[in-house]
Amino acid sequence: MKKVCAWCNTEMVVNTSESNSDGIITHVMCDDCAEHLLWPFRPTMEDFIDKLDAPVLVVNSVGNVNCANKYAREILQKELPDIVGHPGGVVFECAFARLPEGCGNTLHCDGCTIRNTVIDTFQSGLSHLKIPAGLTRGTSEVNYEIQFLISTEKVKDVVLLRIDSVGGNEEYYLAG
Repeated sequence: MKKVCAWCNTEMVVNTSESNSDGIITHVMCDDCAEHLLWPFRPTMEDFIDKLDAPVLVVNSVGNVNCANKYAREILQKELPDIVGHPGGVVFECAFARLPEGCGNTLHCDGCTIRNTVIDTFQSGLSHLKIPAGLTRGTSEVNYEIQFLISTEKVKDVVLLRIDSVGGNEEYYLAG
């Protein structure tokens, strides 16, 4: 019996059993047709992460933020155009991210727990859970420290960065 894609007629499986050897089943869909025909119905990354009940940013391999859900945008007090494509330090308003060397390239960046945790997750594939991370926000002249608990998880070619709490203040505790 043969299985043939009902859309493109690609042969899917050939079963050489004697019974029904002439039968053709055409109510299956090959992977290529499924990818092409069902693509418009898949949620966007933003739609997907907006359904998560904690602040989540999607970070690419060079440290730029690809997307942030509504909870992350609320905490960061930013809209997507101020987040997407920008380095993590710029998005989090790190005091050192706007120095001439740029985010990830100053002497301060080597000790950045957020950056190091995301990089480690990319390189090792290991998730991290509720890692304490401090950040100097503001400018290099006028700044203040803010504390986070962060978690990371690698999903395909990105890292999901979850903000578990902000400032150590219980009212900002976000994920169990």
